[in-house]
Amino acid sequence: MWVRMGSFRVVTGKLDELRRVYLQECVPIVKAAAGNLDCCLLESTTDENAIIAWTVWQTEQHATDYEMSGTARAVVAKVRHLFAGPPALQSFRIRRGV
Repeated sequence: MWVRMGSFRVVTGKLDELRRVYLQECVPIVKAAAGNLDCCLLESTTDENAIIAWTVWQTEQHATDYEMSGTARAVVAKVRHLFAGPPALQSFRIRRGV
C-alpha cells in the first residue's frame, strides 16, 4: 500500500470551513478514484492550524494515476484558499509484519 500525506497550515479561523469543504466535497472525489483505500484529515492535538491530508492507495501506480489525471489538482483547488502557506508533500510505503 502507498500513502500520500500533504501537511499544511490553515489560515487562522478557517479550520471549520476547511473541514466542511474537504470532508463534504473532496473526500468523495478522492475515494471514488481507482485504487483509493482511504482519505481523511489528520488534525494536530496541539496546534489547531496544523493539518495533514492523508490518502491511502492500493499501489504507488494508483496514486500516480490519480495525480496525473488532474483530479488531485482539482481537489486541492477547492481548499487552496484556506492554506496559510504551501503544503509539504510526502509519500510512504506501508509495511506490515505478521
